[in-house]
Amino acid sequence: MNPRVVGWVAALALAAMVSTGSAQTDPRLAGAVRAAQEGRSDSARATVERLLAATPPADTLYPQILYTQAMVAGTAGDMRRLLQRVAVEYGTSSWADDALLRLVQMDYATRNFEGAARNLERLRLDFPATPLLAQAAYWAGRTYFDANNPAAACRWLADGMAQARNDVELQNQLGYLYQRCDLRADSGAQVVADSTRPDTGARTATAGASPSPAPAGAPPAAAPNPPAPVPDTAPRARPSPALPAPAAAPPVRTTYRVQIAAVATRKAAEDAARKARPLGLTMVTVEEKGLYKVRLGEYPTREAAQNAAASLKARLGGTPFVVAEP
Repeated sequence: MNPRVVGWVAALALAAMVSTGSAQTDPRLAGAVRAAQEGRSDSARATVERLLAATPPADTLYPQILYTQAMVAGTAGDMRRLLQRVAVEYGTSSWADDALLRLVQMDYATRNFEGAARNLERLRLDFPATPLLAQAAYWAGRTYFDANNPAAACRWLADGMAQARNDVELQNQLGYLYQRCDLRADSGAQVVADSTRPDTGARTATAGASPSPAPAGAPPAAAPNPPAPVPDTAPRARPSPALPAPAAAPPVRTTYRVQIAAVATRKAAEDAARKARPLGLTMVTVEEKGLYKVRLGEYPTREAAQNAAASLKARLGGTPFVVAEP
């Protein structure tokens, strides 16, 4: 792996220690992390190596030391080996889920989507309550979209958006990726609508029928002789009385709602609905394409719904947006 990739993954992990609250509990390790962030990686590695040598493997501090050593490692091989030790040998420690997420990032950086997916699913299975799920969902969305598995990407993103309600920046990142899920749904509906139009084939046939041009210099073709008139001896039918014109169909009424969640499980949808229930708005949950979508309100115009979405974002957080329902 390119050393730049190693530095990129390490920088992400060191920043995540601050953003997710998974900071080092030992002041010596915290000092090593600061040294690495300030560019003094050699000093950071020396500090961590001394601490590792002085700590028994059975000590609860040991997996934290291994994880920190991985973050300040100088090579990709050392970083991966140390992260795998944390995830495998210390799978019950509070650092195992962090190690799996960093392995996902390393695999993604080298376009090893299969390896990234394997570690993502292990993270979900072994650590269902991890606070890193929303971060993992972001990398899962990128991994599965790039691996041409949009269904898995959208499931992960929906779960991540449900958990990242208090992290506006992460919500925006997840919401940006999730737009591809909505675009896929809209595109599929348009294709179905176009393919079911009764006049599609007729238009194609008409457009494809074009007369062959006459060869150069050829005389104009003679018009065919008209058929001889036939005497009209049959009795003429009496005209039928005119039928009344059919009544015009009533106009289709469109209702606009604000979608506040799109999650993979009914329980997650109920949780989102419970948080919004005190607002006293009309609430519906729609099951669509394997996701449970919670929507609020009933507005006659898109503008009114957009105003409501802005208010709901301030009160509930997340990334609510307007949907139109016939």
